[in-house]
Amino acid sequence: MTRVIGLTGGIATGKSTVSEYLTSVGYEIIDADKITHQVQSKGSKGLEAIAAFFGKDIIKDDGELNRQKLGSIVFNDKSKLIELTRIIDPYIRSEVIRRIDESKNDVVILDAPTLFENGYHFMCDDIISVVCDGNEQEKRLMERDSLSKEEADSRIKSQWPLKIKAELSTYVIDSNGSIMQTRNQVVKLFNNID
Repeated sequence: MTRVIGLTGGIATGKSTVSEYLTSVGYEIIDADKITHQVQSKGSKGLEAIAAFFGKDIIKDDGELNRQKLGSIVFNDKSKLIELTRIIDPYIRSEVIRRIDESKNDVVILDAPTLFENGYHFMCDDIISVVCDGNEQEKRLMERDSLSKEEADSRIKSQWPLKIKAELSTYVIDSNGSIMQTRNQVVKLFNNID
């Protein structure tokens, strides 16, 4: 039976750096963000469902989802974010379950920033949270996505606090330091997990 290790953290905490490293050393990653993009792609049932609720103008002229427009709606209105999750989660969940069931590996990593928020933690045997200082998180997000302080804060506040995620996790990786320091924590952790 495949062991599922959940990998989570807040936006811009370094979770992707950890995920990329685990990929590079051969772990199978089920990336919930990539699945989300897939189930919201041009012509998909997920995109049709989103447009039915948020309006056809959420779709660009080329038929793709206008992610920037949708983001500005859902990250400024919690009820709209809840509704988006309600609409799209069944598509994502079904694909995550399919990939876990079809995995031939002893260990699979379920990479999901909203692992707890969407209840995916119930699929996991262990959970790793990647955390960093709140000011560092805000700074990284502003730089990465060219956001104002207010926009970054709004996106950060749309997710569970890092402290709560850490408390509910089996393991915690502190990404405040360099990428190499973060990787060293991952190596040490996975030497103990395997």
